Amino acid sequence: MKTEFLILMPDDEAFCSNKKAFIDFLKVDSLISITGNKINYRKTPKGKDQVSAKFRVETDKVKSNNERYFLLVLECDQQSQIDEFSELSERIKSIVERISPGATAVNTLWDGVGRIYAEKAYPIINEVENLMRRLIAKFMLVTVGMNWSKDAINPELFKKIEKFEDEDPYINDLHKLDFIHLSQVLFEKKRDISLEELDRLLPKTKFNEEDKERILRYIPRSNWEKYFSSLVDEKDHSLERKWDLLYKLRNKVAHNRNVKKSEFDQIKGLAGNIKDVIGKATAKLGEIDINEEDRELIIFSYRSESPSAIGYQTEMAVAEYYARNGYEVSPTPTSSQAFDFIALKEGQKIAVEVKSPRRTTFYPMMNTVLKHTVERWLEYPEYESLSKIHLVCVLREDGSDYPMDKIYFKIDKLMEAFGDKIEIHIGLLNEENAYTPLR
Repeated sequence: MKTEFLILMPDDEAFCSNKKAFIDFLKVDSLISITGNKINYRKTPKGKDQVSAKFRVETDKVKSNNERYFLLVLECDQQSQIDEFSELSERIKSIVERISPGATAVNTLWDGVGRIYAEKAYPIINEVENLMRRLIAKFMLVTVGMNWSKDAINPELFKKIEKFEDEDPYINDLHKLDFIHLSQVLFEKKRDISLEELDRLLPKTKFNEEDKERILRYIPRSNWEKYFSSLVDEKDHSLERKWDLLYKLRNKVAHNRNVKKSEFDQIKGLAGNIKDVIGKATAKLGEIDINEEDRELIIFSYRSESPSAIGYQTEMAVAEYYARNGYEVSPTPTSSQAFDFIALKEGQKIAVEVKSPRRTTFYPMMNTVLKHTVERWLEYPEYESLSKIHLVCVLREDGSDYPMDKIYFKIDKLMEAFGDKIEIHIGLLNEENAYTPLR
């Protein structure tokens, strides 16, 4: 395991202007001891050493500024001591930040600890994800029937199932789709009667029990609330919140980003809690009893145009556009989801990311791209081998008269800032759901 820090500070600190002074400053902490090229860490001032690591410091002035840098490298061969080594690394960061409070910048150049935690987190998340898939599959089989994927899934998502290439005829349909497309079946709140039906009921002067039941069906409820809440002591909003949080952490692992110890502990805690709830819900599935009307409502809810379905639809349309124009299209590796797909043609390797904003949300979406997406692109392992990066924005129809010239102006300014490697393309889906460039 190796951790590497680059520490920058003003070069006016007389007491910490060389390697010896820097090491002496670290020694002031009673939990740390340094001997030669070894650094030791203990949890209490009088406790025994918990971990020992190789220790190296380099320093020099930053020529262009009145600053000094310290390159600090820690290495530990005992991976079983990852928790203790992580504590040592965090402890050193907190110490050096006090050298010049508010003016010291600690940059992590290499985080071997974070990579190990990410590797340890993957099987934990994978298990929970598959348990949730199994719960949803069993729920759909119980409530809709064996052809639930054909009856209930949005047609565009079902196309993805049909195109899934696998020789195993028994693989569950949920494993052919991204999990984010399916979680709505449990947590998305729906009204079971329309406003028009409610209007027909309310003018009555007297209500029988059947009327009261139908009026209450106007209150939005999720399938979890309707079918599981009485069987499992867990509110839908609580489970959904935990699942969303775990999903965000899962994306960090899937995109090959480093995971902090606190995040790894959070993953373990959330996964354990969710597994317990899923286990109880799965065991109670046989007690769910629905009528034909509820079955039809479940099918209808799956056919709604969710943001995930829209995203999938636009991505497929753009990929087909590139294919029609002679490109060989292939998905990016699952270990690095930096882009939606790769397009190859005549020696050019183009990475493509697809966004589907409304006109009115184009500006904030591009601000998000600047803050987060470009950073993710730069982390792509084969970034240097890319000829171009295409950000394709497929504008969604929203009835807005937001002027296109403002959008074009924003694109031109960003293209100037990005340089030659990154291009921004913009277009629409036509009536046949085919991608059509605007310019």
